[in-house]
Amino acid sequence: MFSKLGQYSLYPVLLPVFFVLHGCLENYGFISPGEGLLLAIIYTAGALVLGGTGWMLFRNIPKAALFAFMLMAVYFFFGAIHDFLKEHAGSFFSSYVVLLSAFLILLIVVIVYLKKRNSPFKRLTAFLNLLFIVYILIGAGDLIAKTFRHSDYALSVYPFAKNNTARARYKQCPDCHKPDIYFLLMDGYASTVALAKWYQYQNNLDSFLLRKKFSIQANSRSNYNFTPFSMASILNMSYLQGIANPKNVTVNEYANCEVLIRNNEVINRLSAAGYDIVNYSVFNLAGHPSVARQDFLPLNTRLITERTLFACIRKDIGWKLAKWYPFKWFWSSDIMQDNRNNQSFIELVKTSAATKSAKPRFVYGHFFMPHSPYYYDKNGQLKDIATITTESLSNPIPAYLEYVTYVNGRIREMITAIQQQNPSAVIILMGDHGNRDVTSEAFPVRYFQNLNAVYYPDNDYKLLYDSISGVNQFRVVLNKLLKQDLPLLPDSSIYLLDKGTAPHMK
Repeated sequence: MFSKLGQYSLYPVLLPVFFVLHGCLENYGFISPGEGLLLAIIYTAGALVLGGTGWMLFRNIPKAALFAFMLMAVYFFFGAIHDFLKEHAGSFFSSYVVLLSAFLILLIVVIVYLKKRNSPFKRLTAFLNLLFIVYILIGAGDLIAKTFRHSDYALSVYPFAKNNTARARYKQCPDCHKPDIYFLLMDGYASTVALAKWYQYQNNLDSFLLRKKFSIQANSRSNYNFTPFSMASILNMSYLQGIANPKNVTVNEYANCEVLIRNNEVINRLSAAGYDIVNYSVFNLAGHPSVARQDFLPLNTRLITERTLFACIRKDIGWKLAKWYPFKWFWSSDIMQDNRNNQSFIELVKTSAATKSAKPRFVYGHFFMPHSPYYYDKNGQLKDIATITTESLSNPIPAYLEYVTYVNGRIREMITAIQQQNPSAVIILMGDHGNRDVTSEAFPVRYFQNLNAVYYPDNDYKLLYDSISGVNQFRVVLNKLLKQDLPLLPDSSIYLLDKGTAPHMK
């Protein structure tokens, strides 16, 4: 049998199958079978293309197979190699210049070697075929076992995590007036107190909000300093349980946050109360998928692909390549995606205010601003790609403050449209965390000082309080609007550090 395995060069197409299967097992529950299958097909097609290229070079199938296998292996395992060298060999040997040059030299050596060698490589072919067949069979068995063995996600929320029957828990309120609720989340928007104290910026948004009869919670704080964790806690009205190491959060913990956001308690309770859910956010909500491309959560197949060669280059040095084609086109399209999402969501929120509905609506708009990239200056002028790229890497405070000025204008547009077209609507305007400038502080308070303002048409704000944090925001709102009896939790902030994820992904 071993000799027969040496006759067919299957391993170049078995490698991508193994790679995707291994990724699905590591991230079980986050990647659907369809997504995994599609990724495996794409990678297998890539292996066949490389094999075809190798055949044109060598006119020999075993040599073409080795050529394709080497390139695919470098592509798949580049991130692991890079991380190993960073940890054990220092910055010089792990630099992209050295590493990519070494891979190029290795490729040339392999090509020359294969050109000169006349061996059919039967023993090596048989070994690699057998190795990946065994790995795939073991992985498939493990995958089947996981489908029959329930396991909880690593993160959960208290006290709602173990029971997802919102209708059974929901306190009925047949006589409650159920207004539309607009939840406008401005990513990275610091409170007026923080802007004045830390950056000497006098925010005139407060005067507008007060004229519009908002209550401003000036000393509000977020519970977490990264968006996925903050939103998971806000929308589940709870702190997150199970973060293994707050000083080094993991990719899987980001993915767990996506699960908690998708099946969150606020949506469950509002749906049970008869609300329609309108999702203009970057997150998928159960039954209400996002209409935007998501860039800062490593979700779905990105859990597998994020350490491949292309993903590492894009994340770490993509901005350096942005001045050359075809990298320039890819980078300019990629860095502008959040701006396209923002502009689309703003128009959708304004349009929804004029749209009548037979049922009350919960409209969730999540805007990736004034978080970097800082697309506009204070006069509303769109910056050029080079400036946006430079500022997104250095996050200069003046650029952030100018962007705040621009964002204020867009907030005014949305609030004015909502109050004119839908005057009975409740509006919740929040930042998910404060501004995160570079610091070596053990606990940077400003990272948590967030924008927080609420509008009730009846102007009854007695349940709100000045130092409210995210976990209590919707407890207060639901207690008022739907006469729930949700107890308030202690307000606190948990400082998270992430040593491995690019800043734009947080």
